[in-house]
Order: sequence, then structure tokens, then C-alpha cells
Amino acid sequence: MSRRKSPLIPGPRRSRGRSTTPGPRRARASSPGSLGRRETTAGRVGDRIRVPSVDARIESSQQVMKRARGRAWLLAGVFGVALAGVGVRAATLCVSPSERTVALGSQQRWEQMTLEARRGAIYDRHGSRLVVSVDTPNVIVDPMFVDKDDIPRLSREVGRILDLPPEEVADKMRREGRRYAPLAYQVHPKVAAEILDLGERAFFLESDQRRFYAESDLAAHVLGYINKDGDGVTGVERAMDDRLRGSSVLLQRRRDRRGLDVDRLSDVDRASSAGMDVHLTIDRHIQRITERALKGIEERHEPKAAMAVVIDVKTGDVLALANTPTFNPNAIDEDQASMRNRVVLDAVEPGSVLKPFTVASAIDEGKVTVDTLIDCENGRWRLGRSRIGDDHPHGVITVGEVVKYSSNIGSAKLALSLGSDTYLERLHAFGFGQPTGIGLPGEAGGRIRRADRIKPIELATTSYGQGMTATPLQLAYALATIANGGVRMKPRLVTRVYDEDGVPAEVREPEVWGRVVSEETAAQVTRAMITVTERGGTATRAQVPGYRVAGKTGTAWKVEDGHYTDARIGSFMGFVPADDPEIAIVVVVDDPQVGSGYGGINAAPAFAEIARESLRHLGVEPDPALLDEEEDTLPDDDLLGADVTAPPLSDLVVVDRDSGGLGWVLPDLSGSTVREALVALQGTGLSVQIEGSGRLAAMEPAPGDPVPPGTAVHLTFQ
Repeated sequence: MSRRKSPLIPGPRRSRGRSTTPGPRRARASSPGSLGRRETTAGRVGDRIRVPSVDARIESSQQVMKRARGRAWLLAGVFGVALAGVGVRAATLCVSPSERTVALGSQQRWEQMTLEARRGAIYDRHGSRLVVSVDTPNVIVDPMFVDKDDIPRLSREVGRILDLPPEEVADKMRREGRRYAPLAYQVHPKVAAEILDLGERAFFLESDQRRFYAESDLAAHVLGYINKDGDGVTGVERAMDDRLRGSSVLLQRRRDRRGLDVDRLSDVDRASSAGMDVHLTIDRHIQRITERALKGIEERHEPKAAMAVVIDVKTGDVLALANTPTFNPNAIDEDQASMRNRVVLDAVEPGSVLKPFTVASAIDEGKVTVDTLIDCENGRWRLGRSRIGDDHPHGVITVGEVVKYSSNIGSAKLALSLGSDTYLERLHAFGFGQPTGIGLPGEAGGRIRRADRIKPIELATTSYGQGMTATPLQLAYALATIANGGVRMKPRLVTRVYDEDGVPAEVREPEVWGRVVSEETAAQVTRAMITVTERGGTATRAQVPGYRVAGKTGTAWKVEDGHYTDARIGSFMGFVPADDPEIAIVVVVDDPQVGSGYGGINAAPAFAEIARESLRHLGVEPDPALLDEEEDTLPDDDLLGADVTAPPLSDLVVVDRDSGGLGWVLPDLSGSTVREALVALQGTGLSVQIEGSGRLAAMEPAPGDPVPPGTAVHLTFQ
């Protein structure tokens, strides 16, 4: 028997030049665990290697097949048991699923969404709709139904209709794997109809809501606007946001396997929690009249801003509240300055318009009457280390003439006679130093010094509107108190709130705050204020033909960063008809760049326009006797507080037409009084700076020099 060579054990080495023969094999006894199998061990004896023998056993084909069948049956059994387990589990889930399984299935099958209710509308006092939420469609494209070869044509057509770049439209049409791609939100219904007219089933519409302000910028600062989330940001939209927005509804909609909505929202779903409708005291006709008057101020004087507010004297209703510049809530831009409601937010030094309230306080305290004489010290009065002056000196005048001539000295003496506690308490009773409570967001309260800390000179300057601040809205309600016979009404902007069923949810009736001064005191102050608009007063431009006007002008230096500047704030407040007041009006002009800075020049004409048109709208008949009286159109000069008798501007200053358009030619005003010089230069837009008193001794630039509007003119009087 030949010996086989194991493939795992190398054979014996052979050396060059000699031969090596294996040694004799040594048998190794089998161990008991070898089950009779013989094992041999290779060992080295000298240079010889022992090779173990291999016992080869070959299985039959029947044994191999038997083992394969066994394994197959084993795998089949395992898979069968697994499938049986899955079936049992599936049956269990179908018959009695767990809460967790149901919740997970609902999340995949149902979509939970929060539905915002239709926002309530806003109306004016006569039921005219000012703001409404309208249904507007969103344009959606389903890329699955877009023919790829048709994308260039469709993108051009759709881009033209929606005013979108064709590339942007094409990009959304090519979004594979998506069934929903918004193209445009809140489009006009006519635009949406053009999209549907294309006849492409890839485009469909979704209903959405848009806030629509019916008359663009009319009463924009009162109404305010909402943001993209539907939250009120300013104005009534914010103040009444909880009523206008209604309540949110949590709904569930089914989705198909692609994630698209199966259920559509119905109008019933939206109406079920619709917001409430709010009715305001605003009269849109008077509001439009007021805004038109402010536009006139803007065109004539180019101010930084202008404000006006109209109050119903007997009810305290706000009939109009306007600002310029203004904005369109339908198209909000980035100009935040134009959105500022200055009537409510801007507290500035009121100036001389505060004097009627000082006079009313002194009269009501029994200190004086309107006919009591008061010495105005010929225009110069020293108080401690300070000196108070009137630009046009007066000697002894009546308390009523303190209002007519706008005497700082007379007003200061009245305040000092009352004392700080009494006088400041009276100002608080008129509503100064605290918000009016109109309900508009961010209302300023103004500032008045504390009685225990105010100095005598500060009390004196407060009496004529310096060193304290007030908003135009505060002035309007304080003025309406005098016009209403001394009774102060609580401000009212909202009259009624209706729910979605038309049932009143809130009704706000006119409410009396309390009596501030007696009826007789109010009547005396009214007589004094009437003289302001008559011949010799400071506001003849505020006259309204056929009606007697009671008013007061004011011109204050503007304060910025705690310091007085050259800019002025002109104002006029008044009520008409003076004998039976219907409306109180306040007009404020902030830093006019062209023309006069005096309230009697820039604000009084706007007051007259508002009063005339508003009385006509309200049906208040003019007095025929007053129509027959000669209309007084003499120039005004509130800064001096004087009766104006100087010739009009055109007689003294002419526009130079031959000097390359440089502007005005300064006249020779040598020897003029302060009043005459200022009246001559009013309306030119020049910044007049005065030094000294008496007669004009020098002026710079010199007479005859051409100067543009805005140039500073220094006048020295001796």
C-alpha cells in the first residue's frame, strides 16, 4: 500500500547531494474519546519526519438529501410560525387595538389644524364699513399634472397673470414628488379667474382671508393694521383685537396616502367662531374733511407733521382724528414715521393754548373775574432772578384780555395767585398729566411737575404752556370741557360691539367724568376766547362765516434732547358755534419749513376749513346776522399775542424774479417795532431771530439781499 502525502504537512526536506529517508513509523494509541478512530502523530527523529495517516470517509447521496430535507422543513417551520404571529398580531390590532396604536394611526391619517375665525368688521358712527375681511384665493399648482414639455409656455402665461418671474413659476412646476406648490397668496378674484381660464387641471385655488381697508388711508391711524399672522398691531385693530379676531377653532382633516387634504373647509366652519363687529364714533365725512385740511397745511407749509382732532362737545365722541404724513393699511411699507399716531403719542409743550385753562382756574377759585384788571408791567416782569416778558408790552388789562393778547405776565400772575397745589390740581382736573383713556395703544399722559417740587418760576412758565407737556388729544378734551359748560366727558371711540349673530355684546354710552369748573366760569372764558378771533385778536384767520368762534392760538419752541431749538410748533384750538357749541377742534403744526411758524397763521385756517365743512355736514345752521357782518381777514401774530394792524405781507416783501431764483428780497424795516417786523416777514419761510426790544436798529442779512426760504434773519432792536 502506497503512502499518501498530506496536503497540510510538508514532505521531508531534501538536501542537495544527499538523500533522506523517513524513519520507522511509531504508532500512537487511540484515546477513549476518539471512538476507535486511529490518530497518528508526525514527529521528528533526527532529520526524518513522521506523516500521519488520513482516514477518508465518503457520505452517500441519500444521507445528503435527508439532511437537506430536514433543514428545509426547519426553515419552513420557522417562517410559518413567524407568519402566524404576524397574522395573530394583525387580527388583534383590527379587533382591539391599543390606545397608542389608534393615536399613531390618527396622526398619519388625520391632519390637525387651527382655524382662525373670520375677523370682525369695523364701522363708523353711521354704519359705513371702514374695515372688512374678504375671501381672497391663493393660487396653487400640482406639479404631478404639469406636462414637462409645456412648462416653458405655462410659466410665461402664469408669470404674466400673477406678475411673477417665469423662472420662479417654472421652478415650482418642476418639483417632482410634490403635489402642492403655492404660486401666489391673496390674489384678486379676477386674477384667479384668469388662471382658471387657462384650462389646466394642474392649477387650483384655495380660499384665504385678507383684511381690506375700504377707503385706503382714511382714518388709518385710528383703525391701525394687522400683521401677516392676523394680530392687531396698532390702532383699533390692536385695542379691540380680542373682540375682532373671535376664537380659534381646532379642526381635523383627512389626508390621502400622498399627504393631500381630502376634506375641504366650509363657510360654516369659519362662521362658527367669527369675530365681533366694532362700531366707532368716527364720522367718515368729518374725518375726510379733517384729512383734507391737513393736506392743505402740508402743501402750504411743508411741516414735519400736522395733527388734528375733532370732538363732539356734548358726548365726548371722537368725530375725527388725523395725522400727516399718513399711510395705507392695505399696503404697509417700511416708513414707521408715517404710522405714528401723533395725536395720541406726541406730548409736546402746548404754549399759549394753555392760558384759557389758567384763566378758568383763577375765575372758578374766585380770585378774579373776566373783567378784573391785571397789571402786565408793560411787557417786562422780574420774578426772582428770572424775567418774564410779553413781546408786545401791555400795561393794565382785563383778565379777558390776557387771553386776547396772550399775555405771559398776566397768566403767570394768575397761576401764582392760586398757588402750586390748587393750580396743578386744576390742571389735573382738566385732564393734563394723565392719559385720557381713549383706548388706543401707547397713549401718552404728558408731564406736569409735582406741586411739592415746583419752583415759582416753573409754576409761572407752566401757566403759559412751557415746562409741561400735553398731547393734542388732551388739549381737545380739556377744550371740550369749557365748551360743555365746565362738564368733562369721558372720551369715547367705540359705541357698540356686535357678535356674529348681530346681538350687542357691548354698548358704551356717553359718560360724564365730572364737573371741572362752573357753568358761569365756562361762559366767562368763552367770551374771552371769542375776542381772540375778532378784530384785534390773534386768530382772525380762524373765523367761520355765519358762526361765532371761540379759540386760542399757540406757538411754542420745540424741545429736542432736553434743549429748545429754532423749530416751532404752531397750534390753534377752538369750538363752534361759541354760543351753543357742537364741536371742539385742535390743530397742531410741527416745525413748518415754509411760511410762518405761528399757530394763528398755519393752524387757524385749517381749523376754519374743518369747522365750516363739519358744521354744514352736521346740519348746524349759520346765524344770518353774523353773515351780514364784515369778515375780518387781518394777519395774525400769535407769538406776540398782539392785535395785528400792520399791512399785509405783499406790501412789504416781494419775490425776486431776476436774481436766478434765489428767493426773497429783504425789505428795509429800519425803525419798525418787533410786531411790525415779524408781520412783514411772516409767510416767507425765514427763521427770524430777535434780540432786544424797541425799534429795529440792525438786520442781517442787509436789506435788499436775496435770500432763500429757511435763511436765519437776525433782527436787533434798541
